[in-house]
Parts: sequence; C-alpha cells; structure tokens
Amino acid sequence: MKAISGVGALLAGTLVCFAGADAAARCNSSADPDRKLTLASPIPAVGVSTVPAAVSASMVAGVADTPVPDRSADIIESSTATATTNGWDEYPHLRYTLRFAPGTQSAEITWRGHSVNNNDLAMHVRDPADGAWGEPLATGTPSEPGGPLTLSADVAVRSGVVELLVVDSPRADRRFAETNAVPDQTFADPATYDFALQHISDTQYVSRDDPAVYRTQTQWTVENADPRKIAYSMHTGDLIQSWIRPGAPEDKARKEFEEASRAMKTLEDAGFPHGVLPGNHDNIWNVAGRLVPGTHEENHALYNEFFGPQRYRDRPYWGGSVSADDNSAHYDLLEIAGARFLFLSIGYNPPEHVMRWAEDVLADHPDHNAVIGTHYYLDEDGSRRMMGFGDIGESSGQQIWNRLVVPNQSVFMVLAGHVDGQTVRVDREVDSTGRTVVQLLADYQYFEVEGKRSTGFQRLLQFDLDGGTIAVNTHSPGLNTFSVENYDPRRRFDAADGEFVTDFTLRADVPRQVAATG
Repeated sequence: MKAISGVGALLAGTLVCFAGADAAARCNSSADPDRKLTLASPIPAVGVSTVPAAVSASMVAGVADTPVPDRSADIIESSTATATTNGWDEYPHLRYTLRFAPGTQSAEITWRGHSVNNNDLAMHVRDPADGAWGEPLATGTPSEPGGPLTLSADVAVRSGVVELLVVDSPRADRRFAETNAVPDQTFADPATYDFALQHISDTQYVSRDDPAVYRTQTQWTVENADPRKIAYSMHTGDLIQSWIRPGAPEDKARKEFEEASRAMKTLEDAGFPHGVLPGNHDNIWNVAGRLVPGTHEENHALYNEFFGPQRYRDRPYWGGSVSADDNSAHYDLLEIAGARFLFLSIGYNPPEHVMRWAEDVLADHPDHNAVIGTHYYLDEDGSRRMMGFGDIGESSGQQIWNRLVVPNQSVFMVLAGHVDGQTVRVDREVDSTGRTVVQLLADYQYFEVEGKRSTGFQRLLQFDLDGGTIAVNTHSPGLNTFSVENYDPRRRFDAADGEFVTDFTLRADVPRQVAATG
C-alpha cells in the first residue's frame, strides 16, 4: 500500500494501535503486513460533549486512505484537533476515546466543529465486538462553506468506553444531484455548490452581426460572478467569423476582432479570470484552405495582435503561453474552493510544437486539477476523430485524448465547440485510479432567434466537490431563457440536453478537513 502524504507524514513508519483494553490484540491482528500506521499521543478532547458527562475524553487527528478506516487502512495520526488533507484518496478524521462511570448504559454525544467548503462530516462509533466503525450515526452539511457543524447521537456505552470517529468522507447525500437532474429552467442554488465555471464558444456571428449580444454575455458573467460563485470563464474559440481563408478582407476581420475584444474587455475591467483560444475562424489559412508547416505564427498574427500574451501576462492567474509572442495556446492557474486548478487552452488543430508544450505544462503541474479547452474535439455523436495536422476540417480530438488526457491523472474535463450543437461524453475507469473524464461540446452559433444567429447561449457548470457532481445549465442572458432546444432550427434536442447533471472525479487536489471547535 502506498504511504500517505498528508498530516503527520514525517512520523511515517511508527506503529499506532487504537485505544482500549484489547489494543494490542487489534494491532497484532492486522491482516495486511504492508499496512502503514503512525503513532500519536492522545490530547484532551476538543469539540465533544456528553450527557452524562464522561469521566475522561481524549482525541487524536488522523488521515486514512479509506473513507472509514478499517484494519487494512494506512493511517497517519497526530496530536492535534484538526485533520486536513488535499490528496484525492486521503480522508481526514478525528478519533475520540470517551470513558464513562461504571454502570453507564448510554450517552448523548454532541460534536461541534467544521469541515471545508460544503463538505459533509459523518460521526461513527466503533462496535467493540468486531472493531468496525459501522454506518454513520449522524451526518451534517454546513449551511455555508466552512460553516459550523453539529453532530449528535444517542450511543450505547459498553464496558464504560465509547470510541468515536468524525470523518470527512465523500458525500453520501445525493440531494444536489437529484435536485438538479430534472430540467427546471433555473440555475442550481449557489448555497449547495462550491464554485462554477463558465463555458462560452463560437461567438463569431454575434461578433460580426450583433456584437451587443456578445457584450450582454460577458456583462452577465461579471454581474453574476459573486452571487453564482463563477470562478473562471473559458472561451473555446471562433471569437470571430471572417479570418479563415486566403483573400479574406482584413478590415472586416479587424472590425470583428475589435468587437470581440470590446466584449472580453468587460471581464478584464472587472478583474475576472478568463481565457481564450483561436478557432479555425480566428486564424488565416493558406492556399486551398490548408495549414502549411512553419506558418503557424504568421497565421495567428492578427489573433495575437488582439488576444496575444501581452494582453494577459500581467494577470495574477496567468501561467504562460506557448511562446512569448503566441497565445494560440496558454494556461492559467487558480486556487478555487481551496483546490488548485489549471486551465489549459489549445487552439484549433495544434501543430506538434504546441502539443509538446502542452504535454510539458501538464507534466509540470500534476498537483493541479486540469481542465482542457480546445476548439474541435467532439463530433455531435460524441466521437473523437483521429486526424493529423492539415486541412481546415480536421479534428484533434483523439490526439488530445491520447497525448494529454489519458497520461495525466490531473485532467478531469475537456470543453470544446466548433461542431454545431451540444453533447456530453463521459469516459469512466480511464486509468487504474478509476478516473472519470467529462467532455462537453457546446456550440450555439447556428441557433436562431427571429431568423438571426444571435441567441447568445453559454453554459454554467456548477461543482459540488464533495459529492462529485456537476450541474450544467445552458442559458442566454439576452433572451433570459434556458430553453436552448427551442432555438435550434433543426429541432435536435430536448430540455435535458441543455440542463443536466454528471459525475466527475478529481485526482490532483481535493481539499478535505475535520476541525473541532473548543
């Protein structure tokens, strides 16, 4: 079994046994010779009260590699009243030993403290007959992130001792998922999730024909960033329409870039973190609509004039770009809800030097949960095509999957546009950790209102970290509607295609905590 890297790691290798008369027997009966345990001296209990009053109460903090530790679990304990970890497979707990006067048959036990974010806490009591912790006797969810929690239960007292465990394990309560699983024309309640991400894509027609719609989209983001906990906005390309083929009039493209720049400046002026990338309409192509090796920077020159590294490099969340003068691929770094995130933006049909750079970025940040944004990744049927660097219709979906997603446990999501419509693909058991990768296509460029391609739909992804659930809403600020399916001229979708929930897993940085209140 692997060694835990969390609380008390410096003490690893020392043996600890649970308190009680049969401690030695419990310790020696471990069935796993590779089990790793760490000794901790108990301290006076904090955060627990009992009726009747306990004769004595002590505690230790710990981190285990299972949600409820058993005799095979790796455990590291420390002499503190708080246990904190960020490992995806590490679960913090506080363990109490409560001793009561002879003849005590039962006790009402109350614990007070807090977790982190909206994480649930659960209270377990050890069964002295078999040493198992059993099902939780009480669970609780804070009313606000990191807010106070109280857990109470009536517990049988056997042989004068109660062993109590309070643990931050994955949420068993499925109310967030169940509440948001059925389309109801509303966003999720911000009090029930940790943060939100915004996905916007393929704004080319509003940049060209109706730029006020684009400005309405970004203004909505700024106005709702705080109340809806929106931490980042990712634009997955085709900011404009008219810079794609040889002979395209530059003055027309410049006007569209100016409008796109004006809309995105709303986010910048508000200090709101966001990223952009070029789609196939944002970079001029060569003769016959093909990319020619060695012309990458030339093709992206106009895009970089408006959205180059010089525009973003002084932002506090900026990580870096593929080169000092080229922002066709870049990454941003943020801490959100106590967890580290990396947002990697890769332009349309990336050449080999961009792919190598992206591989290095992910390899250098294994401790950041990674979201990849790119332009053409999924087709409408959810397939990823394997096509090489070349002509204007090619997809890099399978290449990105093979080279960036599969080898890097930190990657849990891919966002994309380009293909008209919307779809979700969820790949499970991607690697030995059981990782799930969510891949979303959302492109509303051809959706119409009164015959115009000016609907302005975008998505809000609301994350319940502890529950491993994302609630997705598709919404148009200008039309003030969630009914995206009604604006598709081809009538391909129903309400559940634009408003749904999906599960996800993080394998890089997952904050958990149990802290007792004195």
